[in-house]
Amino acid sequence: MTFILCEFFNSIDLNTESDNIQILEIKEESEINKAFSGGSFYLILTDHKFEENICEFEYKGQKVIYRGHSYFTKKRLLSHLANEKYNKEGKNKPHYEVCLKIEDKVNGININKEPYKNWKWTIIIFKMPKSSQLIREQAELAFDEKFKRPIKSKEI
Repeated sequence: MTFILCEFFNSIDLNTESDNIQILEIKEESEINKAFSGGSFYLILTDHKFEENICEFEYKGQKVIYRGHSYFTKKRLLSHLANEKYNKEGKNKPHYEVCLKIEDKVNGININKEPYKNWKWTIIIFKMPKSSQLIREQAELAFDEKFKRPIKSKEI
């Protein structure tokens, strides 16, 4: 399965519109609400440079710092990038134990606040609406094999 997904990553063209791929250039937290809600594999990119980031995937001058998957993609992205807002509105939403960590021991970030509001952000979503968790996890492994694991993607 990983081989097939690696081949998929070889064939993607982010300059061509696709119903299966959503690209969101995010300037503020509210724009995350435009994200696909269903199952997916997703990438979080920024223009902020992390010297130790060995991931080779770049898009418009931004580099992937995190890759993940979810059954509830929009909610998951909100938990990563608008963490305070997500947690305040957290009734009837999944509680995520682990979110994007830029600073040690700080779970999730808020792109409307310093220093993150000065960074450029892009989300790339590969829609996988009827996929199982196993298939989405295989997408993560295939991505890492093809492009190397992003700096902030740390498995427990």
